[in-house]
Amino acid sequence: MAGVFFTLRKGNERGAFFASCAYLAGILTSVVSGVYPLVLPARNPAYSLTIWNTKASAYGLKIGLVWWAIAVILALAYTTLVYRSFAGKWSSTRTPTATVTEKKSQMH
Repeated sequence: MAGVFFTLRKGNERGAFFASCAYLAGILTSVVSGVYPLVLPARNPAYSLTIWNTKASAYGLKIGLVWWAIAVILALAYTTLVYRSFAGKWSSTRTPTATVTEKKSQMH
């Protein structure tokens, strides 16, 4: 957190962003390493969920990987489509209402 405040004082917003990312990654890493191999600890250790008893079957993991790959490809394709459809110059002087008014005046 000190890195965030230090970089913001210098006016480096990108540095503050990466410092906060490092802070969050450090917190999550310390929590995970503190409870490993437990995923969800319980008061009674017999009922705790571990990494071994929470995993899916090999078949389920393979199907999940296939669907994940399809979903990532579709998401990237959609992002590319949207990015390209909105690409180009933008002017604050041309509003949608001004465009409609211009079209009406061109019709007469």
